[in-house]
Amino acid sequence: MIFNLSWKNFKGQFLNYLVYFISMTFAVVVYYCFSAITYNRTLISRAGRDIQINGAMSIGGFLVVVMILGFMFAANHFFLLKRSREIGLYHLIGMRKGKISFLFFIETLILGGFSLITGIVLGIIFSKLFSMILAKAMFLQVESLFRFSIPSIVQTSIAFVFMLLAVSLRSSWLIYRYKVNNLVKQPEKNTNAVNKMTKWKFVSGTLGLLLILVGYFLSYNIIQFGSLLMENGLKMAGFFIAPLIIMLICILGTYLFFKYTMYLIVFLFGKSKVTYYRRMNMLAVENTKHHLKRSGNTLFAITIFIAISLGMIGGAASFYTLGMNSVNVEAPTDFIVAEPSFQEVSQKIEDEPGANIDSVVTLNFKLTGSQYDIKIGREQKENTLSPINLLSLSNYREYQKINPYLKDIELVNDKDVVLLDSIQNILGGFIRYDSTFDLQEGLKLEVSKVRPDFLGQDLMRYGFPTVVVSDQLFEQVNSGIEYNLMAFNVDAVDEEALSNKLSDEVKVEWNNPIYFQYQWVNNQLEGYTSKVRQQPEQKNPTQNNDENKENEYWQLNYTNRFSDLRYQRRVMGLLIYVAMFLGILALIITGSILMLQQFAEAENEKESYDLLKKIGIPKKEITKLLYQQNSIIFFPPMLIGVLHATFAIFVFSKYISGSGYWLAYLACGILVLIYLAYYFLTSAIYSRIIHGRNLK
Repeated sequence: MIFNLSWKNFKGQFLNYLVYFISMTFAVVVYYCFSAITYNRTLISRAGRDIQINGAMSIGGFLVVVMILGFMFAANHFFLLKRSREIGLYHLIGMRKGKISFLFFIETLILGGFSLITGIVLGIIFSKLFSMILAKAMFLQVESLFRFSIPSIVQTSIAFVFMLLAVSLRSSWLIYRYKVNNLVKQPEKNTNAVNKMTKWKFVSGTLGLLLILVGYFLSYNIIQFGSLLMENGLKMAGFFIAPLIIMLICILGTYLFFKYTMYLIVFLFGKSKVTYYRRMNMLAVENTKHHLKRSGNTLFAITIFIAISLGMIGGAASFYTLGMNSVNVEAPTDFIVAEPSFQEVSQKIEDEPGANIDSVVTLNFKLTGSQYDIKIGREQKENTLSPINLLSLSNYREYQKINPYLKDIELVNDKDVVLLDSIQNILGGFIRYDSTFDLQEGLKLEVSKVRPDFLGQDLMRYGFPTVVVSDQLFEQVNSGIEYNLMAFNVDAVDEEALSNKLSDEVKVEWNNPIYFQYQWVNNQLEGYTSKVRQQPEQKNPTQNNDENKENEYWQLNYTNRFSDLRYQRRVMGLLIYVAMFLGILALIITGSILMLQQFAEAENEKESYDLLKKIGIPKKEITKLLYQQNSIIFFPPMLIGVLHATFAIFVFSKYISGSGYWLAYLACGILVLIYLAYYFLTSAIYSRIIHGRNLK
């Protein structure tokens, strides 16, 4: 009889358990596929030349476990609340708490077991699809990706059995904790406490909205805010602390918003007699107050989860674009080689069957001393004495013929120069060069324009800034040293084979050291840049704090576009793959939690809506009210989560400039549509639960 009663109640919770089952099954599929990839030797060996994917898959699997464990705890909490009367009835007929716990353990085990088996079966079926998506994202050519992985099945089973046991233990603890009276009685609404507006609630509600707006304002003005922190003693640490402060402000503001601000808005709406007594607004206001009181913490957690999931997918898309852009910055042509290494590299290319050098441009640089300022933030300046690279305009235009990323440059007169700023590619807005460069010959360079640096890896230019000058000005500079870089493209039948050969036979290394030392004396720059050491080498350089000591810099010998592009594609593809599935899983979990919560609310509100039907309120009006109440629960977390993610992406765009952030905002828009689907599905089922009672 007891098991029959349990089965009857279990069937009565079919919709709740269906949502739970689907979410759990999807989580098992994701976890199994992550695990299966770590055992796919073909895929791992194919990608292993550049990166190791096992670590990323293991981290992804761990995060899946954390997310689904949180979902199971939340879902289990809703199930116990909904079945409190059933548990109380078991007590009344003499069943001990241990027996009740055992029944719930069996239910959890059976439901979890079905989810686990279904998820593993679907995981085996779709593992090839998951592997193909990963291979496609990483631009890997792999013939066979399907594997029936016994170790993955065992690992997945162990992980989810552990979670089922953890949830069962928590259920038992909750059942033992509650008294019989609390389980039998339906929780009463404390109307006086809900309707009472205290000073604390008013202040906290106002502060919640204010903190969120302050966080958004600081995000929009992140450069000024970071500069302010740097100017007030934090120095460069302020650059990294600024986003953390904004994040903490937004988290605190979000908590207060869902605990007090939303209640304050509903309370003020209810104070308006014109709107409060119109149609069914009175009932909507009172119900919303009770819903917010019970759901404030849940809505806060879900909002943060949504922001993280959106930021995860959008951020991964942005990283991918930035990674591809970094290839164009560091290797705009197939190869850039330091002149001493050119003969060796070119010979290796010519020896490869089906490969030949298409064109060669010699980049002639003059490395000469300069005094200039680097501006940090808004006002801070850091005076720098170091060499800078000079490149003639004619040489720049010659290189432009084979480098599609270089923009046209026009110099109005011989004194005009254009700064190619590598810092602009990474820390645009925070750190920038001043407009004046003082050279050793007494020449003063005035920067007319600043352009992003697409000349190639700046470490091949010793990491110093580069300016494009007129041919006449280039000839006037006689101090310092000259060096050449050879840039060229290659026609190859098999680019990967050529790249692998060069990687094995020509190592990327540091060569061709230069030495410099400069001083600013009597408003003039004095010093040298040399290819040979001018001062004896210090035995204990850490003990020598003399600002006049000689500095030593080394040059990278060559860059290979194909190997850089392959590495970025595989790293960023792996990042997008993990972030995409984790983000989707997070979204499914948050939507499922809200859905389960609203199903529980529907059961509690049935009697109230039955009363409305008896007094003649049309079914259409009740349905409209149900959709309105669900919108108050679904829309604020969705909208604020999207806003949080949007401003977070905006902050990131100020730290690392790039043109691919539209992908992040597009991801936010797509996920909003998915979340709207959850809202409409939940509202439709909610309405069916309410109206279905009278149909019996």
